[in-house]
Amino acid sequence: MANEVKGIDRLLKDILATALVSYCQIPDYQRPYQWTEKNCTKLLDDLFSSYEYYKGSGYFCGSLVLIVINTDSETNAETYDIVDGQQRLSTFILLAKVLAALYDKDLKPTSRELLEKSLGDIDGEKRERLHFNAMGLNAKDDFVYALEHFNDSQASKNKNNKNNYLKNAICLKNYLKEKEIKDINGFIKWLYSNVKFITIICPDADKALRIFNVLNARGLPLNATDIFKGELLKELAKEEDQKKLVSRWNALSQKCSDNDLTMETLFSWYLTYLNPVTSKEKTEKRLVTWFNKLNKTPLEYLKGVEDFYNAYCEILEMQDRHAHLLSYKDDDYWRVILCASILHRYSDQDIETLKKLLVKFYYQNWVAGRTKSKIEQTCCNIIKALKEKKSVESIASIVKEYLDYHKITQDFKKNLQDSKLYEQHKKSSKNSWLRPILILVEYSMSDDPRPKRIQMNDFHVEHILSQQPGSSSQWVKDFSEEERELYTHSLANLTLLGGKKNTKALSQVLNQDFKEKKEIYMGKTIVLDNKKTFKVMTCYDMTKNDVCRYTEWTPTSLEKRKEELIKRIESVLKL
Repeated sequence: MANEVKGIDRLLKDILATALVSYCQIPDYQRPYQWTEKNCTKLLDDLFSSYEYYKGSGYFCGSLVLIVINTDSETNAETYDIVDGQQRLSTFILLAKVLAALYDKDLKPTSRELLEKSLGDIDGEKRERLHFNAMGLNAKDDFVYALEHFNDSQASKNKNNKNNYLKNAICLKNYLKEKEIKDINGFIKWLYSNVKFITIICPDADKALRIFNVLNARGLPLNATDIFKGELLKELAKEEDQKKLVSRWNALSQKCSDNDLTMETLFSWYLTYLNPVTSKEKTEKRLVTWFNKLNKTPLEYLKGVEDFYNAYCEILEMQDRHAHLLSYKDDDYWRVILCASILHRYSDQDIETLKKLLVKFYYQNWVAGRTKSKIEQTCCNIIKALKEKKSVESIASIVKEYLDYHKITQDFKKNLQDSKLYEQHKKSSKNSWLRPILILVEYSMSDDPRPKRIQMNDFHVEHILSQQPGSSSQWVKDFSEEERELYTHSLANLTLLGGKKNTKALSQVLNQDFKEKKEIYMGKTIVLDNKKTFKVMTCYDMTKNDVCRYTEWTPTSLEKRKEELIKRIESVLKL
């Protein structure tokens, strides 16, 4: 089958000293050779350990992902782009050259042929086994220089050398000199007959991207956008345009890196914006496919991604409470939604209203215990509506329909009243809404429309009624065991306090009665058992202006605060 993707066990001799007549090239989208001397030493350690102790076994060297880019009509020789494996393959070619130079006089004809074929054809056109097609890089020159000069005494002395190929070739040479292989022909035979790769051959870039997704899920360091960059470069006939694309691409990549964003994430968001659907078809769509559908030139396509990134930067600059609240939700859709509103030129007022709406939508859904998959379709509907320049009122009706149909508001209210709320959320988790909902309460008590973002590690969740009160404390007098069971971990008994709870001093001072606790919350200095002083500084309104206004902390107080807190949360989140 022409489009079949093949995964084959291949020995090193079949890949480099090939009887299959094939060649590899490092394409435009690949990053520079980055292996270090440490990587090379580790590879040789592993190889010799396997050779000396497990000679009869194969040595698995990982996956090799290739794209067929050309088949010679006369010889059937195939040329492949290396999607994954260039670091290892390049290093094995360097190793072949080093072995040939160090053991030249000791090599049998079969060994010499294996090493020489690893570098290229030994007859006919004498074509090199590894080619370079790296725009803007001196990779080929560096590689050739390393092959020719690794044995020069002057090259070994240059400590400031930036040629990774050369540094690694020298490292391989020094390692092998020290190793003193007794049976070099036996080692070379083992090397080419026992080192194996799982070779995955793809007929085109689209298939390679699908394979990329499978491999990447298993943690292999592939990069889909690098492959896509190569496809865009192939569409450009003029070298000047190719240079423009590479320059702008690299600039965008650097900007992403500066904002802790990967190019993969940016393109994923952009694809969601281009094609906001949740069907299985969406997961099958790939970068190349959507480039073809848009019918734009590569530079025009990249301009669209750059514009999307600039819209994202505007989101990063938003310092209002609603932007902060959204930032606590680990979800991509709200970012794409806000980018869409910016790209389609909604007014500042509309964008502010949209952010408020998204907070209501996300937080109600979050507290109600719904998963991300439940809201995907609604998020896609919102993106479509924004692209059609629908009013914010129309978008609000989309959200309301979802909340009503799935009874979200009903479950949201119910979960706020859970008497075991803290225990349900005490394990730190991205999916926990307890801290964000307390921050929401804190923001709602402030008059500042642009408050400082509250960092999650700047505070702890404080239990006002102590979790483990002493037997002679006022807590035991004011609360029965059943009441403590009911209220201790409920929303009404929780507040924000600066500092980390697990500090010994903080634990000591906070296990006191309410009267003493209030003074501590307000900043009173406490003398500890070891005579040192300790002061809790809380800057949170919900503690000093809400909790501290109570004269006592009893079941009646907790019922009152529960009612007030839930009413406040609902006032912020009701549609």
